[in-house]
Amino acid sequence: MKKDNIEFFDIVNENDEIIGKISENMQDTVKPSQLRFINIIITNAEKKIVVPKRSSNRRIFPNCYDFSVGGHVNSGEEYEEAAYRELKEELGIINVKLQEVAYFSPYDSDSNTFQKVFILKYNNEITNYDQDGIEKIYYMTKDEIQELMNDKPSLFKTDYFVVMEYLFNKKYV
Repeated sequence: MKKDNIEFFDIVNENDEIIGKISENMQDTVKPSQLRFINIIITNAEKKIVVPKRSSNRRIFPNCYDFSVGGHVNSGEEYEEAAYRELKEELGIINVKLQEVAYFSPYDSDSNTFQKVFILKYNNEITNYDQDGIEKIYYMTKDEIQELMNDKPSLFKTDYFVVMEYLFNKKYV
C-alpha cells in the first residue's frame, strides 16, 4: 500500500499473521523476521539464471548479487501480488505465469525473513530493467553461481545461500 509515495509493510508474528503495519522509512525498527518478502528466480532456455548486481546506491546490500527479482510484500498485498508487482517494477516483465516453489519462515529455516519463492522460465532478453537499482544483469549457470557463492560469499545477499541451495537441491534450477 502506498500513501503519498510512501510504502507500507505489514508486520507479522511468528505464524506469518498480520499484527500491524509500518512505513518503509521505519522498517529498521522491526526485525526482518517480522516482514514478508518475495523472491523470483528467472531461467532461460540455456538454463542460465538471471542474476542482477545491485547498484552502489542501494541502502542495503549495495554492489551485491541478488535474486532475479526480490522485494517486500506491501501492506494489503498477498505474496503472489507482490511478486508480479516487483517483476514489473524491477525488470519490466508482464503477462507471464510465475510458479511458486518454496516458502521460508525464519522460525523453521535458516532464512531470516518470511518469504515465498517463485520460478519463471523466460527466454526474452531483459532490457527494460530498473537501472537505478540494478547496475547490471548477468546470466549465470548453476555452477558459476555456486563457485561465486563459495569463493566470494560477501558479494551476495544473506538469504541467497538458503534459497539457492534449496532450489539447487530440489532441481528447480
